[in-house]
Amino acid sequence: MAMNDDFESDMRRREDLRLIKAFLGITDAHKRRRILELAERLAEDAASNAAGLAAAEASTVEECRDVPDRIE
Repeated sequence: MAMNDDFESDMRRREDLRLIKAFLGITDAHKRRRILELAERLAEDAASNAAGLAAAEASTVEECRDVPDRIE
């Protein structure tokens, strides 16, 4: 499993570097600002979606606790 984690970590670093290299290649300040704003919104949406999913999962777990262990 550690080997898979190393592979995913390496892939993430490569993606990070590609993104940084592409961003640094944009010379138009307005375009860079727009891309940065978009990236920040996407990150906020992802965090919000993750929080919503976690809350929904927790709610489902709580609902399952109300179900009897056996049917009489």
